[in-house]
Amino acid sequence: MDDFGSKLIRVTQNDNVFEVEDILTNILSRLPVKSLLICKSVSKYWRDLICSPSFMHSHLVQSREKSSYAFYPSYPSSDDNIPLLTKTERKTTRSFLDCDGFYLKRMVCSFNGLICCIYFHGPIFYEWIKDSSTFDIHICNPATREVLLLPPTPTSEPKIGVSFGPTINEYKVFQFCHRKEQLYECKVYSSIVGSWKSMGTVPHTPYSSSNHVCINETVFWFSLSIIDGRVVGHILAVDREENFSIIRIPKEETMRPFLVNIEGCLCLVARRGLGRLDIWALQDSKESVWVKKWSDNIPRHFKIEHLCYVTVQKNEILFANWVRSVIYNMETRTWRGCNWEHGREDMFSLPMAYTESLLPCKHRNVN
Repeated sequence: MDDFGSKLIRVTQNDNVFEVEDILTNILSRLPVKSLLICKSVSKYWRDLICSPSFMHSHLVQSREKSSYAFYPSYPSSDDNIPLLTKTERKTTRSFLDCDGFYLKRMVCSFNGLICCIYFHGPIFYEWIKDSSTFDIHICNPATREVLLLPPTPTSEPKIGVSFGPTINEYKVFQFCHRKEQLYECKVYSSIVGSWKSMGTVPHTPYSSSNHVCINETVFWFSLSIIDGRVVGHILAVDREENFSIIRIPKEETMRPFLVNIEGCLCLVARRGLGRLDIWALQDSKESVWVKKWSDNIPRHFKIEHLCYVTVQKNEILFANWVRSVIYNMETRTWRGCNWEHGREDMFSLPMAYTESLLPCKHRNVN
């Protein structure tokens, strides 16, 4: 392999060096990350190329064309090392992250190959989790097996969300904690600074960490408030300048719509009972103007009770609870079930849309 790499270097030491590099990039960028990690040992030239920001970006563009989902077993194995699994249309890949000693892992969001997870320490009991402050927030890349532990913050029952951009591996993590009455404190972690700062108190908090989405560096959460004795649903948003705002949602969808990104537009996915699917698109965030863009029937054998999670991958919408997952194709208007291959469906977490990448968890200039 060293001889081959040396020969390649000699070939590139001429006037066509950029042309050869472009050809090599075109070929290598189509490989999975596992193969690229091996290719890095061919030569210093290959390693420098694969580790370069331009190559990481080219590889990410190719990866986005390959639909994938990430999930993990609901219960730990005997050695307490929980594998993270990623599933494409044809196969399921199992990887163990470099993070031992935790008992419960909860994925919050996934973007450009980076997954934000919460790790709870100790026995798996809901009452313990709800009252505990012993948890870690990690940013991990399952493909490279890199894990970044964020600095700890004292709080309980964390509700968080992640904003990505403007560069492809730059992000901010927002964390909400209850302070008094109806006031909550929001803290933000910046991947550039590498530390948390307080944004002060805010009047609203997310309903849950899982029902949020990031579009154009703005994070949107579904939230609930009590107004005149009534429970009212709305959307809590924070933009790149860290300014908060509230977006009203259609009156008929106030109780539990799911927020998704469809072609760069904030959309609500909602069900009418168990048999009808509606999709609303936001036209004007300042005036809270929505338009119903999609409506379809849900076949009886694809209905899901106690829906917990919805995500969009290209032209597909995945609906999931802790027992079952189904996918709706918006182009063909057809439904299909999911087969996770590694045993019973109800032994796994909620699946999350995932794109394999080489991006590092710790921020660096990758444009």
